[in-house]
Amino acid sequence: MKLSPQFLKFLLVSLISLSISWQSITDAKSPQAAVTLITPVSARNGAQCSNYRSPYSSATINGIKNSIASALAAGCSKTLLAPFDTIKTMQQQARNGGKSLGLVEAARLISSRPGGILELYAGLGVSVFGAMPSVGLYFGVYSYCKDKFTPMLQNRLGRNEKVPISVSGGRTLAVAISAAVGNTVASFSRVPYEVVKQKLQTGEYTSTLLALRHMATTGGVRAFFPMGGVAIQMYRDIPYAIITLLTYECLKEHWVNRREKAPWRDMLAGGIAGGIGSFATNPMDVVKTRLQVDSHLYQGNVWTCAVKTFEEGGPSAFLRGSVPRLIHKIPANAFFFVFYEGFRRILRVNEIKEDIDVK
Repeated sequence: MKLSPQFLKFLLVSLISLSISWQSITDAKSPQAAVTLITPVSARNGAQCSNYRSPYSSATINGIKNSIASALAAGCSKTLLAPFDTIKTMQQQARNGGKSLGLVEAARLISSRPGGILELYAGLGVSVFGAMPSVGLYFGVYSYCKDKFTPMLQNRLGRNEKVPISVSGGRTLAVAISAAVGNTVASFSRVPYEVVKQKLQTGEYTSTLLALRHMATTGGVRAFFPMGGVAIQMYRDIPYAIITLLTYECLKEHWVNRREKAPWRDMLAGGIAGGIGSFATNPMDVVKTRLQVDSHLYQGNVWTCAVKTFEEGGPSAFLRGSVPRLIHKIPANAFFFVFYEGFRRILRVNEIKEDIDVK
């Protein structure tokens, strides 16, 4: 497997970005690094604030900044942990008469290809350059929706006697809805690069260019959007997003933000959130991998794929690839969120504070 000059340049940029991000995080304790938050002043107090900006106008700016921060963080974390993603794909795609492919066995099988150990990084280019806009879109929409929905739900539902809701309850509901909306939008854009990446990881193609040419020639656009591929992508990604972000936001609010800023807290919170979300959605991930790699075997039907997977290996078949997936996802989310928070500090993303009037 040859690494193009463009890809090597990207790796260099990623490493530079990592060092900048880490330095910004470690410097966050200093007064100079503190970000001044512009918050509304209650009209009831009759106070005036000339610098006041509505949360609704700031939501767009924060959405764009969060989009950039998350895209850069995604590129860094994908590059660091690509081998585990490749092993996971091989384990889930393999059909050995109901027998699971072991972690070491899968790694040996991948390394036995012509590219040797570099085959563990098969599909990295398309994975990184596909993930960055997708994750950026996801977190941009998520941030925008959260900034919009949080004050609306806390204020309106808080006043509704029929549907009483606390401030924290309104925020939790806003996070869940925003995560679902953001991933719904991003899931469709995520399918093409997931399909190409997985075909590279399973050895069906030896290079990204060859994969793109052959798939476009033989199947056209449909080759990049296999039957059932979009549906199962959403079935996996939406629950994963809700579980992961609810866990992360909860840990951030009740633990990370209540103590002295430290990168390891962001990292630990992200790792825990990613681990819980990944394990809970592993059955959907198995079905997604099989449908996107061999859609024709299941007529592009999610239910048919799930039934055949169960018949092949029973309930344990849906846990295939869970170990490398957790080995990949836990540190991936840990690195992602620590870099994400670091890039947010560099971009000076403001946390919008609402003037909640809950009766």
